[in-house]
Amino acid sequence: MWKIITLLFLLAVSIRLLYFPDNVYFAYDLARDSYTSLEILEGDLKIIGPPSFAGNNLFAGPLVFYLYAPIYFLFDKNPEALSIFLRVINALGIFVVYFIAKNIFNKNTAFVASLLYAFSYEQTQYSLFISHQPLAVLPVLIFYLGLVLLIFKNKSSGIFLVAAGAGFAIQFHYIYSYLIATFVLSLSISRKIKSLVGKHLIFASSIFLLTISTYIISEFKFGFRTIFSLVESGKASTGLHFKESLFIFERLVKDNLISDDHIFPAVVIILIAVCGYLVFRRKAVQQMKFLLMWIAISFTPYLFSGTPSYYYLAGTNVALLIFVSFLIANLRKKYFLLSLFLTLAVIYNNISKITTVNPRGVNQYMVIQPEMLTREEKKVLDYIYQEAGNEKFGVKALTVPFNINTTWSYIFEWYGERKYGYLPTWVGPIAEGYSGIKAQNDRSKIPKTQFLIVEPASGIRQGIIDNFFKEENYFTKIIEERSFGSLTVQKRERF
Repeated sequence: MWKIITLLFLLAVSIRLLYFPDNVYFAYDLARDSYTSLEILEGDLKIIGPPSFAGNNLFAGPLVFYLYAPIYFLFDKNPEALSIFLRVINALGIFVVYFIAKNIFNKNTAFVASLLYAFSYEQTQYSLFISHQPLAVLPVLIFYLGLVLLIFKNKSSGIFLVAAGAGFAIQFHYIYSYLIATFVLSLSISRKIKSLVGKHLIFASSIFLLTISTYIISEFKFGFRTIFSLVESGKASTGLHFKESLFIFERLVKDNLISDDHIFPAVVIILIAVCGYLVFRRKAVQQMKFLLMWIAISFTPYLFSGTPSYYYLAGTNVALLIFVSFLIANLRKKYFLLSLFLTLAVIYNNISKITTVNPRGVNQYMVIQPEMLTREEKKVLDYIYQEAGNEKFGVKALTVPFNINTTWSYIFEWYGERKYGYLPTWVGPIAEGYSGIKAQNDRSKIPKTQFLIVEPASGIRQGIIDNFFKEENYFTKIIEERSFGSLTVQKRERF
């Protein structure tokens, strides 16, 4: 079986590398974190991670920077090399999925679950996004493997996987603190956990505290600002978001089982009916409780936030895939053709979404600006440098966030300077305090030939965009305009 699972792992890697490097996404958040990782290589160690959109004082852990740094050191700051690393990391989850399903049910269920994970569209999306949130998939799965060993195999060593999985998941996003509540809730599912002796709990607590130690240090250093911010966020909550949570559930089923809107209601009814039947007939009751808990508790962040993003569901689709795999494996005994049809139907649904969406990179629920791909960004730079003809030139950009040149600075330094040997003059003004090429605000000192890069302006008010172009037209005139995917470049000359 090991050989088969290894082959499935290689299949999973191949699926996640489809369309590489053409679908490598690179925008502001990634450029920002890449600069921070390079600072670590220069000896500037970090104890806080990337900031959260949920609040100014909310940050993830810094572990992501320490993972990026050696990849950038070995591969000359190349985000495409980093993308390969993240895709392989996601594919490694196939081994953890196998052991989870095997210890909950049996080898047959574990094989089917691993197969479905290999073809999982949702997991390929996690693997394509170079950011800290998707890295939580593997530690979340390790956390649940530890719970499975505790609950279903009565192995005390599972507590160490629980502690390490939860700690590392929290490193990648503080929201995964809900895994602590998951562990506590598990106490009501299995009395076996209560048999843990003190030394196991002490050692596990030490592992957990070590993995989240950066949070502890930063809280003391910065006056417990994260705790206070979370409390304030809770007070500012606008209530429970049931409608948004139902949308997340619908997307979970559609992205993993069936996308057809006409069939979707029937699929949900069948899943609920089968689950109810198993519980009513007292078949696999404990297993059903565990999988339902896994799915249900993962929805609590959406219930309170209402955000449509993927971030909080890392690994949750595995619970759904294991449940479906259990049904398929049991049908195989008497209804082989039906079990084969269901397997192929799920795989077809995922392949269809992979071949439709993945060529364009990560989807709209992952990022603000879909289709900001290195493929097109490199074409933009090639066009600019070739049009400049080895002469100095100026560059300005309509960026998201507005007036922050971090994204294009990184691309010019990584790709442009390496290939063409020099950097442009950046046309100011730009916002202060962000990494990137320093701006020149004196227009008289900027080369006559200039280029204006226009990103997809998601989230920027039209009035701001109109004023941006109005101001630019005062200083320069358009000579030529070219489009590269979702990006536009205007070649301009100073009056």
